[in-house]
Amino acid sequence: MDDPVPKLRKIMQIVTILQSGRVWSATCFYDIQNESPEDRITDKMRRTLKFFCVAAFALVLSAPARLLAAPVTYNLTLTPSAGSLYGGTGSITFDGAPSASGISDYSVSNGKLIDVAFNIDGQTFTLAGATGDTLVRFLDGQLNDITFSEMIGTSPDRYTLHVTSAYAFYYNDGQAASYGTFTATPADGPSPVPEPGSLALFGTGLFGASGALYRRLRTARSS
Repeated sequence: MDDPVPKLRKIMQIVTILQSGRVWSATCFYDIQNESPEDRITDKMRRTLKFFCVAAFALVLSAPARLLAAPVTYNLTLTPSAGSLYGGTGSITFDGAPSASGISDYSVSNGKLIDVAFNIDGQTFTLAGATGDTLVRFLDGQLNDITFSEMIGTSPDRYTLHVTSAYAFYYNDGQAASYGTFTATPADGPSPVPEPGSLALFGTGLFGASGALYRRLRTARSS
């Protein structure tokens, strides 16, 4: 293995520090010529300890922020009831995964609803054209309700979609209707993003490793 000393010596820099009217000279890197192998090991351990502390601190602080991971998308399937002609598909996209217990609401008014779209009988209904405050509700982690309403086109080519627990699609200028239910499935499956608790636990482990390294460093310096 090549001796790293010549390469490191080339990148040594001298920093001039003014302090209390006196000029101090310090080097950005340790003086390799006058350092023993033991000192080099100690310095390497010190830098490793600093890295562990910074990494652990960053992980612990960032854990709560991971709750606001990438937007979540669910695909919708609209299934017509007996005697109805038209079913369709759709999707909903919102910020933050729904809670596993209790109610999780996503709407335009609370700023958590990003997009809603329905495709039925060749017609596309979107959040941009919806009337009223569209609401997507989850109960215990499962889709419970969608409140949505939009009318597209003009007479005689007018279509209307109302969704509240179920859907009602009006066509033929509102003279005929299809009714049905909707179901939702996650578009990307289970999220691969680590849970915040896991990140915090990993950060705590790094803190523990830093403590062990610090004890070794003290032992090396005292011996």
